[in-house]
Amino acid sequence: MISKFFNIKSFYEGDEDTLLFWQKKIFKCLFYAFLIIGIVPYILSCKSAFETSEWSRIIFYTLIYLWISGVMFLEKLSFHTRVWAGISVFYFLGVFSLVTTGVIGSTRLYFLCFSAFAAIFSGIKGGFITLSINTLTLIMFGYIYFTGLISPDHIQGIPSPDEWVVITGTFFFLCGALVLSLAVLIKAIEVSGKEFKHLLKNTSDIIWTLDKNFYVTFVNSAVYPVLGFMQKELIKKPFTQFLQPGKIDEFKNLMRNKDNVRYETIINHKNGTPIHVEITGLKINNFPESQNAYQGMIRDISQKKTREEKLQKLKKKLAQAEKFKSMGILAGSVAHDLNNILSGIATYPEVLMMDQDLDPDIKKGLNMIKDSGRKASAVVSDLLTISRGASVEMEALNINSIIDRYAAAPEFQKIRQTHQQVKIEIITEPELLNIKGSYIHIEKTIMNLVLNAAEEVSDKDNGKVLITTSNNYIDPSVPVYKDMVPGEYVILSVADNGSGIDKKNLKKIFEPFFTKKEMGKSGTGLGLTVVWNAVQDHNGFINVTSNNKGTKFDLLFPAIRQEITQKAKQGTLDEIKGQGQMILVVDDLKDQQRIAVSILENLGYRTKAVNNGYAAVEFIKNNPADLVILDMIMAPSISGLETYQMIKKINPGQKAIIASGYSESKDVLTVQDLGAGTYIKKPYTVLDMGIAVKEELEK
Repeated sequence: MISKFFNIKSFYEGDEDTLLFWQKKIFKCLFYAFLIIGIVPYILSCKSAFETSEWSRIIFYTLIYLWISGVMFLEKLSFHTRVWAGISVFYFLGVFSLVTTGVIGSTRLYFLCFSAFAAIFSGIKGGFITLSINTLTLIMFGYIYFTGLISPDHIQGIPSPDEWVVITGTFFFLCGALVLSLAVLIKAIEVSGKEFKHLLKNTSDIIWTLDKNFYVTFVNSAVYPVLGFMQKELIKKPFTQFLQPGKIDEFKNLMRNKDNVRYETIINHKNGTPIHVEITGLKINNFPESQNAYQGMIRDISQKKTREEKLQKLKKKLAQAEKFKSMGILAGSVAHDLNNILSGIATYPEVLMMDQDLDPDIKKGLNMIKDSGRKASAVVSDLLTISRGASVEMEALNINSIIDRYAAAPEFQKIRQTHQQVKIEIITEPELLNIKGSYIHIEKTIMNLVLNAAEEVSDKDNGKVLITTSNNYIDPSVPVYKDMVPGEYVILSVADNGSGIDKKNLKKIFEPFFTKKEMGKSGTGLGLTVVWNAVQDHNGFINVTSNNKGTKFDLLFPAIRQEITQKAKQGTLDEIKGQGQMILVVDDLKDQQRIAVSILENLGYRTKAVNNGYAAVEFIKNNPADLVILDMIMAPSISGLETYQMIKKINPGQKAIIASGYSESKDVLTVQDLGAGTYIKKPYTVLDMGIAVKEELEK
């Protein structure tokens, strides 16, 4: 009944102050009641006055009734003006009653209402102002009456002066207690209302209430920044307009059947954009006078979802990195052992072919063995490339030069011959900037991308592979480059016009051994893994675009302005021969010792081979050596690094070079910092070994 009488749609209706909202409600209902209920006493009072010819009373009652009507309907006046105009009626009624009947009857009740309503509508200040006015009025009337200034005979209920003082004092204290109580209560409502409104206005969550038919009865101002709607656009509108069609019945069932609801869903912005939100809601059971049936909140979790998606991507990248790391550790270990084994196949035939009296047919066979060993070594090199824990020797180079060299290499000519119907076109930027990188790794990257592209379009009549280079300045504000460091980059692109890569496979193409081709006939499945690792080692980025019109790999490498240092041309065998210098070979494998010793003795050096670091140190203590050739890994003995550190204590100027089946590692760089020279990777050629030894001895 109360909610219907006061027309309560929501406890939080509108955007004005809560206390003011209720003051206006009470004021409106109070004076409507006066107008409706007061019509009966007004008519009766006027009738009685007419019978006794008391025209002043008729005029007074009429003015009071018109005054109340004016207060109600002159809404252009400010609310506070109407309040004071309205409650002053009680004061005038009290004065009129005091003058006509004394303190008996309704005199003190009118004065009490004057102060009480002043406290309700104007707080403690208004309450005590009116209390003071009432008290002064009683005191002044008593003074005037008992001093004989006036002595109307018709005034009744005037007690003795002492009783008048008691009545006035009692009224003051009782009315004061009531005013104070009302004022404190009003202040508490005002404070709590302001706090509540502050919460509503400053929360980023949408707070809502609904009626039993799921129509919005209240929504706070947060709805605009989140969903683009103004509050007034949503009041008395169905809440389900936010939800996607398939979620409407689900929401209604949850709200009807559960006391508390919390779930994530997608709702629509005013412009149609879907937004990830968390909806919480509950039934309203503790407000029996409210017409609201449900209340709750909507929280925008789009940023949370974005963070979760980024976290998931990072987790996937981390898992992929861990996978590559594990693969790298395995690859590095396997590559070291394989390179030692391959030295007998790829290097020793070359030693044998140094014999000038060797039969040509035997030389031909040995050459085939050597080539097979070199091919196997290339596969092992791929394993070392994906072993990213190893260091890579970087130097200033130009990708155009690498492409030119690759285009003239037998590997590229073989691709052309195998896929004659494929048109391979090369377009390079004449003013291409240099990069800091590894020549062999960039060359392998180009080779793998071109081979993949050629095989992809080999069954097409108009198959085409395009190799291009260009300079570009990368701006991270461009979405495709958002994770990159701004600056100048060299872009190497390899594109084909094939059928493209399936989206489900696009994220897997860089994983080791992932291939859609037949294993054994189209490589090892490491080609794109080698590409990915090589680009990562160069602090670069890969962007792959693929559709039914073809696939394009864009490899971006940070550009440098450093000039390329010209390397000296490799010498002939005669130019790298020694003059009987003593070379100490330190290697834990007998086969590796024999290969190194054979090469060195054929080049005119004297040699001594030992199989561990301690033996090398002992030899240096007792015998001078012009050069030490160190293997880096010699389990279970001490490493090449530890061996060289001990040798340096004996002979601080000892020259050394490093020969290892593993990639250039941090230990290698440390040994070089201590004074060692060139690093050569097994299986090495006679020329590789001869040049390294010659250069170090001549330093």
